[in-house]
Amino acid sequence: MTFIHFRNWADLIFSIKFWRVSVQTIYSTFARRLTALMLAAMTVMLASCGPGGTPVSSATAAATVNLTALPVTVKSDGSTTTTITATVLNSSNTVLSGQVVNFSSSTGQLGTSSGDTDTNGVSTVAFSAGPSGINRTATITATSGTASSQILVQIVDSTVTANPASASVLDDGSNTATVTFTALNASGAPVSGTAITVSETGIGNITFTPATGATDANGKFVVTVTGVAGGAGLSTLTAAALGATASMDINVTVPTSSFSISGLSLNGTAQTSVATNAFSTTSMRIGQSLLVTATAPAPASSVTFASTMGNWASTGTHYGTAAVAGGVATDTLTTTQAGVDNVQVFDTNAPSSTDALTVAMTAVTPNAVTLQATPSVVPKTTGTSSLIATVTDVNGAPVGGVPVGFSIVNPTGGGESISPVVVYTATSPTASLALGQASTTFTAGSSSSSQGGVKARAQVLGTAVVTNTAPSGSDASVVIGGSPSSVAFGQATTLGINSNGSQYILAMSVFVSDSNGNPAPVGTVVNLSLWPIAWSTGSPCLWDPDDFVWDGSLAVPAYVAGNGGTFYNEDANENLVLNTGEDGIRNYYYKAGARAGGTVDTYITPANSDAGTIPATVTTDATGTANFDLIYPKTSALYVIDRIRGRTVVQGTDAVGETQFRLSALESDLTPCRLPASHFRF
Repeated sequence: MTFIHFRNWADLIFSIKFWRVSVQTIYSTFARRLTALMLAAMTVMLASCGPGGTPVSSATAAATVNLTALPVTVKSDGSTTTTITATVLNSSNTVLSGQVVNFSSSTGQLGTSSGDTDTNGVSTVAFSAGPSGINRTATITATSGTASSQILVQIVDSTVTANPASASVLDDGSNTATVTFTALNASGAPVSGTAITVSETGIGNITFTPATGATDANGKFVVTVTGVAGGAGLSTLTAAALGATASMDINVTVPTSSFSISGLSLNGTAQTSVATNAFSTTSMRIGQSLLVTATAPAPASSVTFASTMGNWASTGTHYGTAAVAGGVATDTLTTTQAGVDNVQVFDTNAPSSTDALTVAMTAVTPNAVTLQATPSVVPKTTGTSSLIATVTDVNGAPVGGVPVGFSIVNPTGGGESISPVVVYTATSPTASLALGQASTTFTAGSSSSSQGGVKARAQVLGTAVVTNTAPSGSDASVVIGGSPSSVAFGQATTLGINSNGSQYILAMSVFVSDSNGNPAPVGTVVNLSLWPIAWSTGSPCLWDPDDFVWDGSLAVPAYVAGNGGTFYNEDANENLVLNTGEDGIRNYYYKAGARAGGTVDTYITPANSDAGTIPATVTTDATGTANFDLIYPKTSALYVIDRIRGRTVVQGTDAVGETQFRLSALESDLTPCRLPASHFRF
């Protein structure tokens, strides 16, 4: 077969035209057939050519795909991502652009399934864990042509916690331990409905249930543990969930009889160990009697009872003694005082065998009640105050176990409330309450109160003991809102300079307080605005007094009468537009009146930028203060008067403040003078 070769497109086209014309002249039907045949041949030739008429080179085929991940881990809750970068190379290790890269992953979520490489041979995709919350390893595959590569990304930070960290059970099965495992995602939020498996290792012999299941709505899985006879020793309980584990130790012990306080009876009624925290704490009132029982194994024959406040029936003093009978000894405690009594019981002949008890003692008959509100000023709607009532008897001793009712005397009508309404006074001290105290919460409504605030009242139910009535204390006052009284500014007494020395930096603060002198709530946003309210003519380092100018040509330079001075900004309505009649207006800043003949130049004098710059908003801290910087050009120093305004909303009410001051300069720029004359023309 014979092939016809053409040097270029032009030769090919010319040949086709030539053949068509020549053959038509000889035999038109044959020419049309020949032309069709040549066009088909041309089509085949074009299909086998690249863009330049050359065959596709193997250099454009992907030979290698390099994969990287940055970072190499992502959080299991899907809150973070990693960037997977695929770099495609040919057999000569040259990057290839325009190559399709297909991405896939064994788990998690990819941002896209494919992408084209850029001029650097790179295609990227974002990867995250998705919402499952399970720690695991994702295998990510990138394929381009016949080349592919894989990389591993660790999905991490889900955890399982155990509470308590350790526990003890007896090997006779007489008691149980409850262990709560909690599944948490990478953000520390509980994960509900996730599968969990519990296993046990160690020499201790225990049974536990359930061994498998799913976490509840709070991400918790509760396991009950019981000791098995003959199984003394340490056992470890391990829970696995979300690809994480948590372990805690279970100590299986043999029951022993030891010296201890083993029973309490208040006025003839037995107290359980659950009610008294394993006989370590209890409470009683003046006039009541508390029978204390101590277990004293042989060879103990006598037990000593000691109290810091109460008296023992065996002796009528703080120290009592009782004989051991049947392995136990008892004595009865009474009190005439209120407070917290520390009781100690020990083997008289072997004092190292000992146990202790805390008894909270309170008075019986209420005589007075005081009420305290903290804080005493709260914001509208969301503000809360803790109301604590303290009930005492005629001797000032705290009275526990009595109901106190709380009420509002003068509501604003804005929906303020108190909850709970009735609370019993504490018979035992807590972290937040002393003996005889009752606490509730006041919540503000939508309306501000007067300066005197909303009055809250406390009364001991069933008695005439009430605040605002002698001998009780006053009602508690809670001020709601408090309208803002001021926005004020402060400024530093020193100036900073920017990096190239062309600008001054003045540190400033804005202060926001309400009508009670209290700082605005943390996070109050203050909107700031800056305006060059006035400008001055002047010579280097000096601004001109009104109606005078500096004459340096005199034998003794001095100020002479002239059109100098300090004048208001031409843009009287501050709209940044030079309205008709504003150009050239020279209204005095320091005195009334105007001076005619000002320069008309179609520009606003001074320009807004002459004032410098400040942030648009700042946010107050706990003191009601927000700090910011005023940055202005050195050419404005001495010759521009700035006005700074601050506007905010405190408890729903606008507060506005402003300050006006002439921009200052550093002493080192004034002596000797390094500043230029005023660039403003009268």
